[in-house]
Amino acid sequence: MPVTLKAWGHLKSLLKIYLLGIGFFTFYRLLIVFTNLQQWSQIHEGKWWMLLRAMVMGWRFDTVISCYILALPVVLVSVAFMAGILKKWLLNFLYGLIALLYVLSFFICSVDVPFFKYFFNRLNDTIFNWMGSAGFGFRMVIEEPGFWIFFLVFLTVAAAYLFFLRKILIEHKQYISRQQESLSRRSLLKILPFTLLLWGMTFLGIRGRTAEKSPIIAGTAFFSNNPFINQLGLNPVFSLMRSTLDGLQPENSHFKKLSEADALKTSARLFGGDPSLQSISPIARWQQSEAPLAGRNVVLVIMESMTTAKMGRFQNPDHLTPFLDSLAAQNWSFDSIYSAGMHTYNGIYSTLFAHPALMQRHTMDHVNVPVMAGFSNLLTKQGYQTIFFTTHDELFDNMSGFLSANDFKKIVGQKDYPAEEVKSTLGVPDEYMFHFSISHLNHLSAEGKPFFAAFMTGSDHDPMVIPTERGYVRRHEEDDKAVVAYADWSLRRFIEYASHESWYANTVFVFVADHGKIMGNNAYDVVFSNHHIPFIIFAPGYTQSRTLTHLGTQSDVFPTVTSLLLPRFINNTFGINLLQQHHRYIVFSADDKLACMDDSLLYIYRTQAASGLYHYRQNDPTDYSAQMPEAAQAMQHAAFSWLQTSDWMLAHCKTAVYRK
Repeated sequence: MPVTLKAWGHLKSLLKIYLLGIGFFTFYRLLIVFTNLQQWSQIHEGKWWMLLRAMVMGWRFDTVISCYILALPVVLVSVAFMAGILKKWLLNFLYGLIALLYVLSFFICSVDVPFFKYFFNRLNDTIFNWMGSAGFGFRMVIEEPGFWIFFLVFLTVAAAYLFFLRKILIEHKQYISRQQESLSRRSLLKILPFTLLLWGMTFLGIRGRTAEKSPIIAGTAFFSNNPFINQLGLNPVFSLMRSTLDGLQPENSHFKKLSEADALKTSARLFGGDPSLQSISPIARWQQSEAPLAGRNVVLVIMESMTTAKMGRFQNPDHLTPFLDSLAAQNWSFDSIYSAGMHTYNGIYSTLFAHPALMQRHTMDHVNVPVMAGFSNLLTKQGYQTIFFTTHDELFDNMSGFLSANDFKKIVGQKDYPAEEVKSTLGVPDEYMFHFSISHLNHLSAEGKPFFAAFMTGSDHDPMVIPTERGYVRRHEEDDKAVVAYADWSLRRFIEYASHESWYANTVFVFVADHGKIMGNNAYDVVFSNHHIPFIIFAPGYTQSRTLTHLGTQSDVFPTVTSLLLPRFINNTFGINLLQQHHRYIVFSADDKLACMDDSLLYIYRTQAASGLYHYRQNDPTDYSAQMPEAAQAMQHAAFSWLQTSDWMLAHCKTAVYRK
């Protein structure tokens, strides 16, 4: 046999391993398409050509990961083969290493499938934000039936991969037994060029592209105006690895895109910071109003995943939220409100304390919890009693630690409910939490001082539990619709329970969501349905039908509601009173993306790809940043200033008004 064929026989096994890995990565990419058929069906022009390009782009990213996995085995096998010392035990070890790394990669791909469907993002380092509550998160996942489907897919893929890899290993062992002894020194010299070529191709594969200036980056996958197609080309192992490594860089531990002076000055201008209050913070200013509801209690309900896309008021045809729709129609409804982030900890943090979500950082996970201006601290100083209710373990997301350090005097969670009422990792159903809370609120009312009570619901989240034993009549077959209807029914029951109590008429009820959910048509990779949320104020005997359509965020809930209670206070937050003021811009985060909106334009800053400027009112996916550079620059500057100032205030203990 010619020497070149001997060399090829050796390289053939390594090539088979590479192709095997690419094949399974491709399977997962097709699975993403299959589990997101709604996104796929919304592409009308050139969809098959775009799919082909995305698959080719995916092959490039899959090659990067495969070459990382194969680099060490390729070098060691090649050197040992040429040196005549390639033994079966070494092959067993290297194939075992390959198997371990590929199976781990396929597990990441399996996790990525539901992650992408839920967040419209490929898997990234935000998944580590739950490490502090890993046990809670694990139990929540395994209680979701869909998890077992993807786990079964993973087990099937892993078994199939190991079966084929073992066949390649057997073939490889047979080859070296036949060929290694017959190689002379002269033969080795002829094989050397093939070996060097193999090494070169492997390390070129790791780099992902031939251009000298930069290796492959996530932005390379963005070749169209369609956010689904752009993300389809990415490999989740790459996105997880890249985002994790970037997050470990010291310069990324704080948000710093502008000079400190520039960021603080810009934020002071955007929020009207009072120079006489600069010792508090650059954005501190006095807020004044008539306070027509002074002395009333406040009940704030943060609804899990309640996007406006679920509401009939916003053209959902399934009649899922009749009670919430009626509340919005008969009271004050703020119809253009966006969540600060896309996670529950973002929603609690930004609603209660009126600071933005800091992109990929867990804003409530602090060893030394910052004292924050917001509902609990301000109202406590005004003589209010404070209490927080959640359906599940209050330690999750460091809720109890963060809230207790910020003047919530009592946290009611899973430990306080009867064990038989706990239905899943998410604790008790919403309606039971509301019913359970009435006695606590009666007790606070009996103290003769007003109270501020915040609720975090949980039923509209996986694992879905839809109880009927307490009066709920199910009218929707699909679980994802029935659970929304149950959550809405629970809100109705809560108001019914409260209406029989003496404190009801003297209370302001506020309804907002922690974040939304991916639904419907999504023209951008910052998904509006994941951020567009309701904000409703209901004050018995006072509020009447009123719709406010100017832009706002969760951070505006605090100053807007508080303006009804207090005639004058220092507002040291990133929220404004939407009853009196309008934003020039609003800013919100989607993990590795940062959005800035005005009345017509949407600017998206992407950490792993190029930024873009869009006419979102027309749902136009065309990027206008090149045609409108001044607008893009102004919106980027505002967004960067907003987040950098918040980060600076946290770092310099400037988030409070009163020091403890």
